[in-house]
Amino acid sequence: MDKFKRIPLHFPMDQVIDSLFSLKDLWESRSNDFPFYTLGKSAYLDGDTQEYYKGAEILNPILMENFKPLYDKIASALSDTLGEQLFFRLKLALPAFHIFPADEKLLSVSGNWHTDYPHITLGLGDQNASAFTVPIMLPLNGGGMDIRDSFERYYEYNIGEMVLHDGKTLHRIANYERYKNGEYRITLQGHIIRDDQNNLIMFW
Repeated sequence: MDKFKRIPLHFPMDQVIDSLFSLKDLWESRSNDFPFYTLGKSAYLDGDTQEYYKGAEILNPILMENFKPLYDKIASALSDTLGEQLFFRLKLALPAFHIFPADEKLLSVSGNWHTDYPHITLGLGDQNASAFTVPIMLPLNGGGMDIRDSFERYYEYNIGEMVLHDGKTLHRIANYERYKNGEYRITLQGHIIRDDQNNLIMFW
C-alpha cells in the first residue's frame, strides 16, 4: 500500500455534522489545556482498559444508529481499495470522531509526533496494520497533518476525501493557521488490522 492514499467518498457530510451536534452531550473532553473532544472511545487515549471496552459497549450502538450510512460508505471504499471486505468487531470501539472547536490556543498547538500502534495496545497483532482519516468539517483555512519522513511537510485534508496510510510514518495533527470563532476541525479516525480469523477489521 502507498504510504498515503486519497480516496474520495462522495458522501453528504452535512448529515454527519447534524448528527454529531445532536449528540454533543456525549462529547468527551480530552484536554485541560485546549478544546479537544472525542465522540467515541479510542485505544490511543483510553488504552487497553475497562473504560475503553465499557465505553465501546455503550457508544458503539449509538454511533452505528446515527452514522451507519457513513460507516457503510467507508467500508465499501476501503474494500474497493484493499480488495477484500472489512468488518467490525463488536467489543472494539468503532472508528469515531476527533473534534476541535476553533480557539486561539490551537494556533500554537500541534499534536505530538507519533506513529500508530493501537493494534499493539489492544493485543491485536501487527498484520496489515493501517490507519485512515475522514475530514468531516474543516476551518475555512483548511486542516491536515504534518508528516516527517525524509523531510517535514504538510499534508492537506479535503472534506469528504478519506486519507489511508500505513501509520508507520511519523505524523501529527497540524496546528491551526488562523481561527474564527464558531469553526470546527472534525475528522473521523479509524484503524485497520488483520485479526486472528484472517479478516480485516476496523476499530479505533
